Amino acid sequence: MANIKYFAECNGQPVQLSNVYHLGGVSTKASEFEGHCSICGERHRAERKVEYKRFPTKHECDARCMNATGKVMKCECSCGGKNHGRGHRVSQTVLEVTEAAR
Repeated sequence: MANIKYFAECNGQPVQLSNVYHLGGVSTKASEFEGHCSICGERHRAERKVEYKRFPTKHECDARCMNATGKVMKCECSCGGKNHGRGHRVSQTVLEVTEAAR
C-alpha cells in the first residue's frame, strides 16, 4: 500500500500536512487535498503530493529530490518527502516574478 504524504508552504517553510482530506470531485491532484498545518494551526491546501517508499534508503537529499517533478513524486531520502520538488517550485516562482517585472 502506498504511503502518500502531502506538503504545503507556511511562512516560507515546507510543512507536512496532517488530517488530510479530499475536497471532492474526481481529481486526485495535490491541490484537491487540504490538511492541518503544525506551524500555524490553520488548514492549507496541499501543494505537493509525495509517495514515500516502504523501505526508504534515507540518503541525503540531492538535486533529484529537490528538483523532482511529475504527477507522482516518489521519495526515499532523509527528508521524508519534505524537500521533494521544492526546488522546482521555487525556480518557477522566481521565473514568474522575473517575467512580471519586465
